[in-house]
Amino acid sequence: MKRFFALVLATLVSGVLLVATAPGGKQLDSLGLFLAYLVPFVLAAETIAALDPVWLRRWRLPEVIGVLTFTAVFCGFVPRMFDRVIAEDFDGFYALVRVLAPLLILAFALHQRLGGSPAATVRRISYASILVMLSGLEDLSFWLWRGQPVPQRWDWADHVTVRLGHVASRTEAYLFIAAHLALALAVLCWPSRSRRAATSGRAAPGPGRTPGRDPDPDPDPDPDLDLDPGPGPGAAAGPSSAGHDAARAGG
Repeated sequence: MKRFFALVLATLVSGVLLVATAPGGKQLDSLGLFLAYLVPFVLAAETIAALDPVWLRRWRLPEVIGVLTFTAVFCGFVPRMFDRVIAEDFDGFYALVRVLAPLLILAFALHQRLGGSPAATVRRISYASILVMLSGLEDLSFWLWRGQPVPQRWDWADHVTVRLGHVASRTEAYLFIAAHLALALAVLCWPSRSRRAATSGRAAPGPGRTPGRDPDPDPDPDPDLDLDPGPGPGAAAGPSSAGHDAARAGG
């Protein structure tokens, strides 16, 4: 519990410091600012992973949190995004998208945790999704959906530029996207700690065990062992069928 509340405090402090140091939220002009944007997300993901879902299962709080999540997006972000579109303020609109996308990732992870998913699942969802978000796949999809040729230079993709150190060419952008998607897939396929422990436990044979094989949990009984319980207590009082046959033969 102490770890959970410490992570909550760290998440809030990092978020406030980020808003104070980068209030505009416009263009990413340095790698340091890019990493600073990631700190609150990582802390929030770890906070959700450390959450005990039993705490929030009273009074139908998972359902309440689900409705509040939708309300925050629908009544908080959507009207402001419409406002920025009407005002022809693309930078303001994109700043809202940049905040909304990681919040949606965290919302999905939170509801997985509330539904009983382990902490490892929360981490895989969070970190694989943020890799997809930062890959540039959305930029590529923008041009594909418009049915227009993909530009040769990606000078608008500042989240790619600050990490490459220069404006990406189209080929570099494709490779950049592929590398991030491969990393996201690796995160999703990474085994949890319990699965690794179980695998290592199966790999180490114990006394009387054959390496690579688990002992038979239900071995067959000895075929020579007669498991017929025989006649019940009342059957001993009457003659058997073999006795009747012998009597008839003798008569």
